[in-house]
Amino acid sequence: MLSNRTACLILVACMAISLCGCPRALPPSVSVNDTMIDTVRGALEEGVSSGDGGGTAAVLADPTGWATLSGTFKINGAAPPNQVLKVDKDTQVCAPGGKQVLDNIVMVGPGGALQNVLVYVSSTIPSDNPAWIHESYESVRNGEVIFDQKNCIFLSRLGAMWSTQTLKVLNSDPVGHNTNLDSKRGATGANISVPANSSVPYVPGGASPAPFPVSCSIHPWMKASMMVCDSPYFAVTDANGSFSIANVPAGVELEYRVWHEKAGYLQEVTVGGATEKWSKGKFKRELAAGDDVKLDVVIDASAFQ
Repeated sequence: MLSNRTACLILVACMAISLCGCPRALPPSVSVNDTMIDTVRGALEEGVSSGDGGGTAAVLADPTGWATLSGTFKINGAAPPNQVLKVDKDTQVCAPGGKQVLDNIVMVGPGGALQNVLVYVSSTIPSDNPAWIHESYESVRNGEVIFDQKNCIFLSRLGAMWSTQTLKVLNSDPVGHNTNLDSKRGATGANISVPANSSVPYVPGGASPAPFPVSCSIHPWMKASMMVCDSPYFAVTDANGSFSIANVPAGVELEYRVWHEKAGYLQEVTVGGATEKWSKGKFKRELAAGDDVKLDVVIDASAFQ
């Protein structure tokens, strides 16, 4: 066996050889394209990693029952005006009678009611475990969701679906459309030609980490957004600014995220009159079994400028 002194001398000699010997090869150059940049930028904006990092998801205890999370979203102040769209094709269908067509990104009703706010559970839900998916959702697990277009406008400015469902991309116009579901990660992207007065199915094949844009290549003013969730626990506010997510797992702390097309992930809010900061649109709640919790949320109009 070598002595400590001898071992140290050998180690020093090896280090000297490595430093003074043959030059080391330089690492290969890395090519960065626009797609890679968009992917990394999107991951940073969404607050998620662009890779799994080799980590292991935390194991949660099973829920103790079910609860309901509901509420309203309102805007405080004057919302920005919706812009007039340039409709210059198939005008007899897309702008009948020469009517003005607006983009309808920020839809505000009486009392400041804010439409098209997405609220969804972002915690990982084991969808194959009946302890986590209430039986009321089984009838829609493999169901169909309608995504329609009429007069060259997507009737749902914000669509949402469960990743196990099929989207029926419907065309209620007498002219063809080309519906581009521009998902970069998770859900499969698709560019679907939809003939007049017909429909084409879209199967996402997975959940998207965040909402992604939808457009029409034939009528470029047509815009919308789509979210594919990995659980049925999501909702989009209606014309009254209201939402409701029924039968949410209770007795466990869940993370929720809140998003609007114009403002992105909502962060500076008041809930029940108290100021809260939702970093990247995230907030956490643990509901007790049988609870019916209502959140009255107000967002300042400056978030939509």
